[in-house]
Amino acid sequence: MSMSAENTDQAPVGLSRRGLLKFGVASGSMLLAGQALSANVAAAETGTESASFPVIEHDDFPYPVKPDYKQFHSENNEFVQNHRRNMAKYGQSKPTGIEIDTTQPGFRRFESAMNAAPWSVKRRNTGFSMYCQPNQGEYGWHFKPQGEPYQFESRQLASDVVKRAARLYGADLVGITRQDWRWDYSAHHDFITGENLTWDDFPFKPKSVIVMAFEMDYESLSAGPTQVSSAATAVGYARMQHTAGMLAEFIRGMGHNAVACGNDLGLSVPYAISAGLGESSRMGLLVTYKYGPRVRLAKVYTDLDFFEYDKAKTFGVKSFCERCQRCSDACPSKALSRDEKPTFDAPEGGFQHFHNPGIEKWYADARKCRDYWHESGTDCATCITSCPYNKPDFWQHRMIEKMNSIMPGPLHTFMREMDIWFGFGDTFNTKAVDKFWSPKNRMYDGRA
Repeated sequence: MSMSAENTDQAPVGLSRRGLLKFGVASGSMLLAGQALSANVAAAETGTESASFPVIEHDDFPYPVKPDYKQFHSENNEFVQNHRRNMAKYGQSKPTGIEIDTTQPGFRRFESAMNAAPWSVKRRNTGFSMYCQPNQGEYGWHFKPQGEPYQFESRQLASDVVKRAARLYGADLVGITRQDWRWDYSAHHDFITGENLTWDDFPFKPKSVIVMAFEMDYESLSAGPTQVSSAATAVGYARMQHTAGMLAEFIRGMGHNAVACGNDLGLSVPYAISAGLGESSRMGLLVTYKYGPRVRLAKVYTDLDFFEYDKAKTFGVKSFCERCQRCSDACPSKALSRDEKPTFDAPEGGFQHFHNPGIEKWYADARKCRDYWHESGTDCATCITSCPYNKPDFWQHRMIEKMNSIMPGPLHTFMREMDIWFGFGDTFNTKAVDKFWSPKNRMYDGRA
């Protein structure tokens, strides 16, 4: 595995004449819209939101689901299946027989140690829950509520209190939604013991699910796919368990049942969509309004249902993904769909155990994706790195994203082209590894 590896089908960096023409047309459109948007751009710069930006709220799940949709069994998750094929090889210096050059940037010993450390902490606390293993450590089912259930004065107060506590404990985004059987696993598979637990084994009947998103480090992920970028994923999982564990204990301290979880118990992406944290995407990942796809997700199941529930929100991601395809261009394993439109079913003849059909979405080949992790000795994440929604929090990026939701169509193409032109979203970039470690403009003692 080398950081010089190239995706030969990837679009060339830079703008062609045709691209420049699109840039000119889009720029003209931006100028025409400038006066109408000036107040909203000012609001974006100050971190406030304006009702003029069409973030649409939905009373129901915003994507069509077939009436005969069936619950997903956690044993069919590719994490579980891939573990059976490759786990003994993962993390070794020569996974699947491919030599890893431990002298090249991104794979040196100190970078591998930086990646391994948060994973070790995570496994000590919640075992292999990242592979959907249930009932582990902080994600255990045995914790009991304390005292009589506390009664909030209003649903809004209950929501505000729980969200503020989640933010204090370390969540970057928080939403609350009703428990939905469609997104709960039909059974909970322990791939170590081979045991399948059911909801009859669960200690209470959940009524609400609190969903939290955790930002991953931008510069770390920009260095993907390497041990440096993989460390951002590992830190995300370590943060998930601590924050979700504390929030569940907080709810239990108010006399209500609560169980924290990461990838276990249910499907995190549709729950996050229902909780208003973001949209689905071509990658199959959640795209949030603030961080794009650069997040990890944790959940808390509880029987507390006195909430003002959040509504699902859309802001143009689906229509943007139809035109963009930067993630599928960048994917080294060719695991992402290149179909223009999402569908209810996997490609004809291509159904696999992990596909979970019956929801309108783009279907990825999770086996190709996970096999590449083992071939490269990394957690990859090139799809996240390449996504135009994955940006630092600069005002100009926020302006373009907001205009993208107002003026779809040609502006979607403009957003993709400008992303390439300005050098964002590059993958297999050794300079990004150097930038991550560079001490330039960094003061670790608190000085600016």
